[in-house]
Amino acid sequence: MMSEEKSYERIANQLDGTRGWVVTAACFMAAFLTDGITFCFGLILFELIQVFDEPVEKVAWIPSFLLGIQLLSGPLASALSNRFGFRAVIVSGSVLGFAGLTCSSFAPSVDVLFVTVGLMCGVAFGLVWTPAVVAVSYFENRRSLATGVVMCGSGMGTFVFAPFIYWLLENYALRGTFLILGALYLNCAAVGAFFRPMKRAARKPHGTVIKLNVKRRPCKTTRELLENTDVSMLALERGQSDMSTEECAIEEELRPADFVEDGTKQVDVLCGTDQMESSRNRSIFKFSLFRSPSFVLVCTSSFVQLLGSFVPYVYLTAYAIDMGISKEAASFLLSIVGVTNTVGNIAVGALTSHPKVSVLLTNNIALSLEGLLLIACPLFTTYGALVFFAVMYGLCSSCISVCRPILMGEMLGFDNVNNAFGFVLMFYGLASFIGIPLAGHLYGTYGDYNGTFYFAGSVVFLAGAICYPLACIKNKENEVSFLTSKHRLV
Repeated sequence: MMSEEKSYERIANQLDGTRGWVVTAACFMAAFLTDGITFCFGLILFELIQVFDEPVEKVAWIPSFLLGIQLLSGPLASALSNRFGFRAVIVSGSVLGFAGLTCSSFAPSVDVLFVTVGLMCGVAFGLVWTPAVVAVSYFENRRSLATGVVMCGSGMGTFVFAPFIYWLLENYALRGTFLILGALYLNCAAVGAFFRPMKRAARKPHGTVIKLNVKRRPCKTTRELLENTDVSMLALERGQSDMSTEECAIEEELRPADFVEDGTKQVDVLCGTDQMESSRNRSIFKFSLFRSPSFVLVCTSSFVQLLGSFVPYVYLTAYAIDMGISKEAASFLLSIVGVTNTVGNIAVGALTSHPKVSVLLTNNIALSLEGLLLIACPLFTTYGALVFFAVMYGLCSSCISVCRPILMGEMLGFDNVNNAFGFVLMFYGLASFIGIPLAGHLYGTYGDYNGTFYFAGSVVFLAGAICYPLACIKNKENEVSFLTSKHRLV
């Protein structure tokens, strides 16, 4: 027993030690390179329109494919990571991204870029970005802090790559820019080398062990066994009113000889996280989450939100140039969005950790403000006004990105966050195939970006409105779940 305790302690120290922070730094760099290129692709978009002489509504499909396939490839990246490990997946993604960006430099038309940038880089970025986000499993006690550090890589990448890509386009033109970006992205292979596999010791069982006096009768299943005991009263006393009989496991097999003369036997039942985790591992995709009305509402809001949220990353620079602002100054607007997003991630993370701050209310206010801000963007015609827009947009988007995973954890339980967030990313990916091209079509139809930002702001504001009744729906859902569990256990 003492050797097991020492083993658990050694693994805990290893998880939260130096190796964990080295992996966190590697994750930061992976997010830095991946999101830096993705979020600043709007600068390249403007150059593609001029070089290939194609309409905005056609060229806009390229970043749409890039972002959409990147998000949709998240489940694939997770499955490959489980099978082959983080290191192999990230190195493979970096090589594929290098190939996609390098081939883009030789593309003779926009149609070829749909394959090299949209498909190849989309899958590659997903293979790198998804493991980088989930690899904070090297931490046990400081996972939230490590996640915050990794997410800051996205904002810092936008801050650095916006002026860098502008400089590349000015000095090396479009094809040289793709070549250099491909060479840079190959560095993710070196980053992936830091993801050393870690052998984990078996965890201590977590949960509540309940002593049950079981009557002698044939019981084929755990459910039948528990229904003939007083487990419901024990569960309610321990505050586990939402515990179902499927979440309990008998610690030992019952045999007829084990029963005493009065036909009873005392056995141990483990109720808690370990048994639930075993049940969860039977299925990779937990589609039962869609039985929750509140989760369906969050997925709907996420889909509607990303129809408009990514629009400024693609079209803000082009809009500023249309307003008579120089290319260099216009590209710096994305840097402002990136740095304020980074500061916002840290500030909002600290704010929402306070017990008196409502994560749901913060999320809803941020969505509403971002929607109103996008609707008002056509009123910002000077550089100073657009700087204000970039600052506010970066802060609002950071609120949403931080609050959404925490919100799902509070609603569904933190054991379900990985599955729930995977589904949300899928809806994000589907929305990106619609929102960005539709915004480009509005520009082609009306000849300016006013309609583009009106559309983006309206759908983001609608996404916030969808979330406002979420608290009432979740409370009602909890009441129904409590009554059902109580009836099942009695």
